[in-house]
Amino acid sequence: MTKSKFKLIAVIVVVLFISYKVISFFSIFHFYAAGTYPYAETYYIRCSEKKILDALEKMNLTNLDLKDQDTTDYWHNIYFDLHGKRIEAWTRPSVDDGTDFALLAVHESRKTGWQLVNQELGLFKNIMVKREFEKEIVNKLKAELEK
Repeated sequence: MTKSKFKLIAVIVVVLFISYKVISFFSIFHFYAAGTYPYAETYYIRCSEKKILDALEKMNLTNLDLKDQDTTDYWHNIYFDLHGKRIEAWTRPSVDDGTDFALLAVHESRKTGWQLVNQELGLFKNIMVKREFEKEIVNKLKAELEK
């Protein structure tokens, strides 16, 4: 093996090793995320929570469940179907008379069960689910609120 090939291989090994260490370092932080829903994809909507819940009801979502099972917590859990997937979302009043509306988890089959957004879905699937949620729910919700 020539000296230049050896140097190239050594550089590649060092770069790969450093890249691995950096990625590993940052990937451990998901174990230390604060809060109950640290990975939820949150959207701020400048409207009261009651108006948002009413607008969701008017949107005629499939299998919409707005009944909050635990009224003692800070979140109003919402469940509905979206293109063959069961979606778990929540609303929470924000400090300035707005509302945080969040996508929390997706359930596609019994095999996979509930998968948390931004944590358990693969990169591509995560992007696609969030885009679909924004297009089909968030944007239509904002349009419904403007009526």
